[in-house]
Amino acid sequence: MKIYLIIIFFFISLFSYYSQNNKEEIISELIVDYISSKYSKEKLDNFIYIGLKRQRLYLFEANIISKIYKVSTSSKGAGNEISSYKTPLGLHCIYEKIGDNAPIGTLFINKKNTNKIVKIDSLTIHQNKDEITTRLMSLMGKELNINKGGSVDTFKRGIYIHGTSNEKTIGKPSSHGCIRMKNNDIVELFNSVDKQIPVFLFNN
Repeated sequence: MKIYLIIIFFFISLFSYYSQNNKEEIISELIVDYISSKYSKEKLDNFIYIGLKRQRLYLFEANIISKIYKVSTSSKGAGNEISSYKTPLGLHCIYEKIGDNAPIGTLFINKKNTNKIVKIDSLTIHQNKDEITTRLMSLMGKELNINKGGSVDTFKRGIYIHGTSNEKTIGKPSSHGCIRMKNNDIVELFNSVDKQIPVFLFNN
């Protein structure tokens, strides 16, 4: 009887593994097809896709999902206007990577390392707390008059992918426009990508 249960457990685990892999392959294909149709001139390979409604960041390597992270985007939704405090949409790239080798919880202000370590709170939501911690990667828009230039310039707005001291908000729209991540996750992502990697943000 014990051997029988072990065999059943083995096949259930095997099925779950392959089902999950197939699911991610299907999602990968759907996202790549969608982006390719919308940005036909953009050569896809390694890129980041952020779905605001899903509150997820997908890292693609060779057009296949390699990692999925929970994130927190703006509590005010999607929008590209300066002073809107909304998360911008469209094609971007990572323009700067700041904080390499900084300890977990390092506080950054105006892209500068303060050399101060703040407490990471994963238990309580602080709605007005928007500390930038551990690592930050600034985004630059690539679409003129959509997220680049004038009153819609993502880089001038100071939109980053960054760590947060308020980890309880991750998975919920709570930021002031940036893309928040858990601190260990932002370190992993930071170490996995290069500057200029495409970043696609969609309200889906």
